[in-house]
Amino acid sequence: MTELSFPAAELIEQSINCMLYGIYIVTCGIAGRRLLTTDSGRWKRRSEIRWVMVVVSIFLFVNATLDVVVATITLLDAFVFYTANVLSHPLGWQTVTKAFCVAFQSLLGDAVLIYRCWFLWDKSWVVIALSLLIWFANMACAMRLLYLNSQIAEGLVRSVSIQRWFEAFWSMTISINIITTSLIIIRIWMVERQNRKFRAQRQSFISDSDFAHGHQPRTALSLAMRNIIESGLIYTIVSILQLAFLRSNILVIMSALELHSVGITFNLIIIRGAQVTRDLQPQDTVVSLPVQFSSSHTTGTRHSTSPRGQSDGVFVLTQIEKESTGSAAAV
Repeated sequence: MTELSFPAAELIEQSINCMLYGIYIVTCGIAGRRLLTTDSGRWKRRSEIRWVMVVVSIFLFVNATLDVVVATITLLDAFVFYTANVLSHPLGWQTVTKAFCVAFQSLLGDAVLIYRCWFLWDKSWVVIALSLLIWFANMACAMRLLYLNSQIAEGLVRSVSIQRWFEAFWSMTISINIITTSLIIIRIWMVERQNRKFRAQRQSFISDSDFAHGHQPRTALSLAMRNIIESGLIYTIVSILQLAFLRSNILVIMSALELHSVGITFNLIIIRGAQVTRDLQPQDTVVSLPVQFSSSHTTGTRHSTSPRGQSDGVFVLTQIEKESTGSAAAV
């Protein structure tokens, strides 16, 4: 079977790139609304805005837009201006810039994932030590790749040396995603399991047999866990495909999937998290059982009818994308 040519890969990549960018823009607008406005529609005060997520959203948007612009310029040079034979070989400033965009998007997405893990684990540096170490190694690997892309001569784009650096980069990206996502899921699962024990004691209308057979009602934490798993799975699969097609021109197409999967999954966590928080608030007002994330592990129970009590039931879900503004408590 004849291998896909580089010009054909570039054309397909640009089509997929534009389609995914459109999806990303839609999710970006919805996520921006969740970050900057309340459920009633008013603009949030500065103290209410999760600035870490806002800044990350801006960087992801600018980087994704830069990639689309550079890809468009490449096609214009090839088919309109004829200033250079840019599709005959994968070299030039366009290729270096697009490589930077993919690497930056991946590193930023991993950094946000590590930040969420660090915050959910009560800002424990020990928990994220391995992920953080791999991330710094991956950043050094990305810098080396960009240097090789800028220096490589025509016809050597698939040299063994640069392929090994690509393999190292995507292998570490996959490792970071699997390790950190697992830590987040474990943390949420631990809190949810503890909360179920308290709910079983307080909610007498739910029989012991229901809990024994796993007939518990859906909670914000269980939905948050599913949200994290699905988003992490999307990103991991795309990264694996990136590694699998490393020695093929299909890599160009996979780069578009990789770049936009980071932004889309980032926005989906914010959108779905806010939606679940709003939908489950009325259910969680029946009982609120605070579980401290601090090292003291102090817990308590109380019936909750105030607005504060209503929000406690879904606080962990919000913590996934919230700035560090104080002590954390959940359900």
